[in-house]
Amino acid sequence: MSLLNAAERFASIDRSQITLDPKRCLHVQDQHSDCAACFEICPVQAITVSKPPMLDAEKCESCLACLPVCPVGAFHADDDVADLLTCATHIEDQPVELLCGLHPHPENGINAEAVGIQIHGCLAGLGTGALLALSALGVKRLILRADSCSVCKWHSLHSEIHQQVERAARFLSAWDDDILITCVDEIESPVERPLWGAKNPPLSRRDLFRMMAKQGQVALARAMENGVSASKRQPGRDRLRLLSAVSHLSDASSTTDLHEFGFATLTISESCTACSACGRACPTEALRFEKNDEALTYTLTFSAQNCIGCDVCEHVCLPDAITLNHEPTFEEVFGVKEAQVVESGSLVRCERCKSLMAARDGVKLCPLCEYRRTHPFGSMLPKKILKESRP
Repeated sequence: MSLLNAAERFASIDRSQITLDPKRCLHVQDQHSDCAACFEICPVQAITVSKPPMLDAEKCESCLACLPVCPVGAFHADDDVADLLTCATHIEDQPVELLCGLHPHPENGINAEAVGIQIHGCLAGLGTGALLALSALGVKRLILRADSCSVCKWHSLHSEIHQQVERAARFLSAWDDDILITCVDEIESPVERPLWGAKNPPLSRRDLFRMMAKQGQVALARAMENGVSASKRQPGRDRLRLLSAVSHLSDASSTTDLHEFGFATLTISESCTACSACGRACPTEALRFEKNDEALTYTLTFSAQNCIGCDVCEHVCLPDAITLNHEPTFEEVFGVKEAQVVESGSLVRCERCKSLMAARDGVKLCPLCEYRRTHPFGSMLPKKILKESRP
């Protein structure tokens, strides 16, 4: 095959086609998960309810709305966010109108001074994190055009677009800045204004000089998107973009609650046995368990910024030592820059099975051996699971 043929074949690949990695789905990692984000949002019922959900590639129309809502990034496809962030480096204090790929009249706008940028999927496929990333790059006025949603085949996503805008605006209130993100459902007097394709913004000689002067911002745009990788144990792409945006905004202090953002904080009680199950089960490595076999010590660290509030750690904790708070404040999540130690101590060996466990006064057997001593024919399950299984 010639290089030209190979290049043509490579270019013909549709990277916007969505694929699902079921191994990353929360339902595979936790049989008690109640996550329904993907199949609830799909406008064409291409995602079937099951554990894990199943994706019908023939039904899927690549609206991309499932990409930002999956908390662990089980869905994969190329969206236009990286190109959109690059476009933002071309903007000079102009309002930006974002339009979906199915908008019937993208050339018409609200403000003749604004710049319209059209993406290839639905606006719901951007996510709150992408809107915050654009704001972090200096876009002061961002308008999402939802005026054609009522006649669109993906019209059920209209409410999700509004919710993303509302969440972004609420999140930005922590900075008390003059950034404005809005959603428009109707245009009374449309006017002509420049229209860019997210992947092909115009590039004049003036733009070249301007971009040379803004190389720092271009590098920032690339850095913000480079953090959205396909690592096996990390939050989904929307959370990663949100965290990247926050890291490039000035420090903020706010008592704003983060309800509906999926964040959580946790506390560990003295009943922790240092079994490490929570650290092994955490799908985003928000919880990390480390032990020193030589010094016989252990440490459990927690990153509230990486926690998606999935409750997997609670479900696997045999001694019921974990308590989650699903409505933390902004300060509780972002007031601390690094993961914090939430539990640490010394390790001793169980007198029966010789496995390592947290040292506790008067405790000589690990929880499993102690349970088997008193319940030789029973099955040991976490308290929370036992409660759910009872009629």
